[in-house]
Amino acid sequence: MRAVNVSVNSPMAVKLSIRISFGALLALYLGTGIAALSAGGYFIHTEENSRRSIIVTKNVIVLLFVAGAYIILNAIVGVIAGLSPLSRKRWLQAYIWLIGITIVVETVAGIWLWLRTLNIGDLYGHNWRHLWSDSFKRSFQDSGQCCGYLGPLDGPVMSSPSCQLQADLLFGCMTSVQKYAQSYLTYIYSGVFVFVFMSLGAMVSGMVLLIIRNDEERWRWARANAIFRSMEKSAPGSPITEKYRTASPDQSP
Repeated sequence: MRAVNVSVNSPMAVKLSIRISFGALLALYLGTGIAALSAGGYFIHTEENSRRSIIVTKNVIVLLFVAGAYIILNAIVGVIAGLSPLSRKRWLQAYIWLIGITIVVETVAGIWLWLRTLNIGDLYGHNWRHLWSDSFKRSFQDSGQCCGYLGPLDGPVMSSPSCQLQADLLFGCMTSVQKYAQSYLTYIYSGVFVFVFMSLGAMVSGMVLLIIRNDEERWRWARANAIFRSMEKSAPGSPITEKYRTASPDQSP
């Protein structure tokens, strides 16, 4: 027996302001999922020689699509729960737990990206020498006016105008690559932490809605029990009073 199904006029209800706040924060949370999918779609169409590819690899793009789809599905669960929180307690609980998983994953990803900015080192030397295409390396050489990674003898693209300078004016692109990677990682982990705060806000609003919903349920049960006890005194043993006398609030989902 659900308390929400008890036919009792209740002056208490989930306030409109609470539901609006829940809906607004849910919309922001949904926006992070849409943003993740949009970013994945944008990066997947990025030209191969784009310098951001040193950070946004194929694995990162796959993770963006997975994370975006997960958040959108989670938000749909929240919408279903928010439309009728009194009768969909388990949907609301599932929504909160799923956001909790999102927050943990986003926080770990943000910390990992932040730590990468602290220890760039020679992280990209191997990639420059063995993995990156000439067109990709040339984009760094042209923008940084440098040649090769450590110098003009370390994997240069000689067709780049920056490698045509006098030998004593040539220097490697390691500093240029590392500065670009560090600045791009900073933008990314800052964005991830913004997503964390949005997710946290959506989670807190869901928890507030759940608490208010539970209070409403308890109030209805208390009110219903008072009414049925009064009915039982006036008409003991009637089918209606027997039906509700055995009902327990613990049975409501």
